[in-house]
This record gives sequence, structure tokens and C-alpha cells, in this order.
Amino acid sequence: MWSVSVRTVRHYWALFAGTFVALALGVALIGVSAAALASTWAVDRPTASGPRVTLTDGTGAARTLSAGELDLGGVQSVLAMAGVISAFVTLFVIAGTCAFGIALRRRDMGLLRLVGAGAGQVRRMVLAESLVVAVPAALLGALAAVPAAPVVVEALNGTGLAPVELRPGPLLWPLVFAVAAGLVIAVLGVVAASRRAAAVRPTEALREADLDTRAMTAGRAVTGLLLLAGGVVGVRLAPGAGAEAATPLALFGTMALAVAATVLGPLYLPPLLRLLALPLRAFDPVAGRLATAALGTSRRRTASLVGPVLSVVAVVGVFTTVLSTTGEATAADDRARTAAQLVVEPEGGRTGLTPDELAVLRSDPRVAAVSAPAALEVAVAGPHSVWKDQAAVADPVALARTHRIAVTDGTLGPLQPGTVAVSREFADWYGKKAGGEVTYGVFGGRPVTARVAAVLDGGSAVPHLLLPPGADAGTAAAPERAYVLLNPEAAGAAAGAAARWDGMTATPTERWFADRSNASDRLNRLVLLVLTGPASLYALIAVAGTLVMAYSRRGREVSGLKLVGVSAGQIRRMALWEALGTTLAGVALAAAVVAFGAGSYRQALPVLGGEAELSVPWTLLGSLAGACLAVAVAVSLAAAGRLLRGAGVASLTSRQ
Repeated sequence: MWSVSVRTVRHYWALFAGTFVALALGVALIGVSAAALASTWAVDRPTASGPRVTLTDGTGAARTLSAGELDLGGVQSVLAMAGVISAFVTLFVIAGTCAFGIALRRRDMGLLRLVGAGAGQVRRMVLAESLVVAVPAALLGALAAVPAAPVVVEALNGTGLAPVELRPGPLLWPLVFAVAAGLVIAVLGVVAASRRAAAVRPTEALREADLDTRAMTAGRAVTGLLLLAGGVVGVRLAPGAGAEAATPLALFGTMALAVAATVLGPLYLPPLLRLLALPLRAFDPVAGRLATAALGTSRRRTASLVGPVLSVVAVVGVFTTVLSTTGEATAADDRARTAAQLVVEPEGGRTGLTPDELAVLRSDPRVAAVSAPAALEVAVAGPHSVWKDQAAVADPVALARTHRIAVTDGTLGPLQPGTVAVSREFADWYGKKAGGEVTYGVFGGRPVTARVAAVLDGGSAVPHLLLPPGADAGTAAAPERAYVLLNPEAAGAAAGAAARWDGMTATPTERWFADRSNASDRLNRLVLLVLTGPASLYALIAVAGTLVMAYSRRGREVSGLKLVGVSAGQIRRMALWEALGTTLAGVALAAAVVAFGAGSYRQALPVLGGEAELSVPWTLLGSLAGACLAVAVAVSLAAAGRLLRGAGVASLTSRQ
């Protein structure tokens, strides 16, 4: 069947062009992501020469950690997530285009069965076709990644996401991984389609309609319902799962819903679009009726045209909305928890406040309380491992006055040597309670086993560990800022910047949070661009490829319309209405899925005194939806024009 597969790909090149381009671009995206990730692994890490500490975990194993080790976890997480998004969109689009191509060739499959081809032979032929397309596409994608990878790494350096400058590393293994991933994606994408092809009966060779029979098979229906159930369960579990567990539940639950909406598309999309297209019958009677009939009768084609738009807008929408909402919720919780009216920072570019400056603040009669946590990195011993964690030297009593903090366990008071306070998140993760013990070590010091004096619920205002001042915390950095709570009579004057101290800048709390939010928004936009930019561009090309596939088999339809007197302008408007209908339906369904998933995720984010606001990157998503619409309209009109130029009575009897 290999020779038959090669000839089939050559003859129906327009059907396979979309799959070829989609897979080549997918491999290129995966290759670039893998190469960028490899560049983070290839960073020269200097030999740890900083202070060390050795702790013994619960298993009795002694582990030594060093301070100042380079942390590339953040940028690696972003790049890994970008690769996952690219792989998911690639698999989704390849599976859709393969299934669509088989549906467009049902009569050809029926002819093969009619001349004696068995179900296994048809399945092997379809798999061979996928390899005929996948091998050159994967190699072309790998070649495209070679010049693109260094450019992407340099662009990544410009974003500031990496703590050090990255350098492009060897590309061999990232490209081998990308090619292998592309071939696996191609095979996985065609497996379901090959089963469908093998199930075609010989009588299909006698049918005239391409897509109006058995659009919803039992296997497709079961798969769609399982995905729908899994997505609903995942999203509904998110609100009560806590902020950490809610993220994967919301993300993957929403993605499952998007896939389910596409898989079940032939069942509900035609009647839905017919209902939505009713106004077209009055606005444009001929072209509107033709578009409505085409969308309603060619169920598989309609679902295949909606699928790419639905998938990309849903995937990009849920990732960007979850990330934006998380940032907004954290900022809102910080603002709500801060009772201090002023944030005081050192002037002149200095990195910390001196003890004398803090003493000046505390001795000012206008000041009611000052908290200035001095951050430091510590090692913490757990039951099975030792890890680095963030701590701070601070007075919990002062911190509780400048911030709205609740004591969930234990007693709030000054920390004595041999005691610590822990955050509620730390206590939940590691099962710590007041009266329990925590073993930690400051780098350059000795292990300390301290008693937990209190568990504090204060959001990001409370680090995982609050340590008492003393010799063991001598390596703490100078406080970057101080939070100042004023006496009631001085609070009003502070709003007018009446509170001033030499060598220090006092900023009203609201303005300080607004300035920090602007800087955070810039970083978030960069992360969103890295995550979604390549996948969005890829999806636009996939939309165009699917439309080219669809119109490659509509020559007889256009010729028939011309024969019965439909004008060229009416056919073009029919193509326009179809493109608008399928694209807008995909955007609307994606918006509904994202709203369901992100709305559930929002409920899992803790914000003091209220709920997290849903933050939607409207500009990004609106631009993506507009780009999908523009591509769909442009390709549809161009394809309809090409068919009109070749339409005629002769094409009614020509072989397609």
C-alpha cells in the first residue's frame, strides 16, 4: 500500500497541504522551544563558592546546599509551558485535518473497498499517507528551527525573563526531539482517522454527498462525552482545591472542554449555525440561504472549520486569563492586607535601609508602627528532602500592625530564640502546627531546630518562615523597604506627602502599589507573548490550511450553482457568510469555555475581604479573534474566486 499512499498524496496534494504545513510549523515551534530550553541547561554554572549549610532530612540523609546558586526555574517553566501549548495545538490541528481529509475522501475509500481492499489495508494506507507527509514536513520544520532558534534566544534575553544572558547551545538533540515529537503527533493524529477510513463501506462509492452521512460516530460521541465530563469535573473542582491545585484543574479542564466542543461539533453546530444565520435570509436571500444550507448539511466540514478557531482561542484565552487573573488577585490581596499608609525606601539607588534609618522611623512621634522584614534564603529539612526557601527576619507583632494578618494557630508575640512563625501555606504544605518543630539552616551557619510559635495567614506579606533576630540570621540582607503605620492625627497629612525623612523616600501605599503594578504588567505581557505568540501564528496558518482543504473539494458544488443561475457575486457572498459564521461561532464557543474555566478558577484565589477580579487580556484575545476572522474571510474569498474561474459544465463530470 506504500505506492498507493504516495500516489494518493501526489494526486490530492491540496488535501494534504494543510497537514504538511501544520506539522512543519508545529515541529519548528517545538524545536525552537526545546532549543531555548536547552540553552538554559547549557548555562555555565559557577562552582558554588558561597556559604553552605548541611541538613539531615527525615530519612537520615545529610544534604549540603549552597547559597547564591543560579535559579533558572522561572524561565524554564515558561519555555516548557510554551512547548506544551505548541504540542497540544499541533496535535489538535493535525488530528482535525486528518479526520477532515478522510471525510472528504469517503467515496475514494468506498471504491477501494469495492475492488477488494480489506479494512486493514485501508488503515495501513492511511497511516502510510501520514508518514509520506510527516517525514518531509518534520525535516522541513527542523530546518526552519535552525535559523529561528538563535533569534528566539536573543529575543528571550531582551525580555529580561532569564536572570543571566542565554547563549544558543547545540541544536542536534533539540531538533531530534522535535522531529520525533512531530512523527509521534502525526501518527497519533491519524490513528482515529484510520479507523474511520477502515470502517467505510463499499456502498460509499455510490454516494454523491461527501460529508452528510455518519458525521457523528459512536466512538466520536463517546470520546466527546468523556472529555466533556472530565472537563466539567476538573473545572468544578477548582474552586475548592486551593490556589496551587486550582491552576492545573482549570487549565486542563478548560482544554478538555474545548476539545469536547470540537469533537461533538457535528452534533450541535449545524442547527446552531442555522438558527444564528436566520437573519441572513432576509438580509441576503440567495447567498444567505446558500450559506445556511451549506453549514447545516455539511456537518463534518462545518465542525472542521470551527475547530481550529475554537481550539486556539480557547487555549490562548484560558492560559492568558489564568495568568493575568493570578497576578491581579495577588496584587489585590496585597493591597487589601496592607494597613500601612506609607512605604519607605532608601534614596540614591541604595538597596536597603540601615538600622539607623529604621530607628529614625520608629522614634518619629507621627509613627505608630514600622515593619521592615529583612529577607534571606534558608535551607529547610523535610521528611524526604532538603530545599531552599524564603524567610525573613521580622517582628510578627509589628508586621501584624502594618498588615492585616490573622493568627490561625498559636499565639502572636515577639519571636524568641529557638522559635519561628510560619505562613499558612507552609503549614498546609508540610503539615506544621503550633508547637511543632521546623529544622532550618541559614547559609554559613548551623542547623537550627525551632519550635513553631504561630501560624500566620497574611498572603504574600508573610514569608514562609519568620525568624527571630540573632546570630543565626546575621546574613539577612538589609530591608528593601519599610511599611509605616501613622498615628491617626498624622495619617491625613501623610496623604499630602507631609511625612519626610532624610535619605528615604516615602510613597503613599496606593501609589506605590500602582507603580509596582505597571512594572508587573510589563513582565506579564512578555510572558504571555512568549507563551502564546508562536501558537497563535501557527493556528492562523492552520485555519487557512483547513479552508484550502475544504474548498479543494467544492468544485462540483460551485459549478452546479453557476449552472442553475447563481451569480459569481452571490457565490462570493456565500463564502463570506460561511467564513463569518464558522469563525464567529468558534470565537463565541471559545469565549464560553474560557469564561466557565476562568470564572471557576477565580473563586479559588484568596483575596482579603472579597473575590478576585477576573482579568481578561482583551487586546490580545481581540486581536487573535480578528486575525482568525481576517484569515478565514481572505482565504474563503480567494478559494471561491479560484473555483469560479474554473467553474463550468465540464467540471460537473470531472473527477475530483
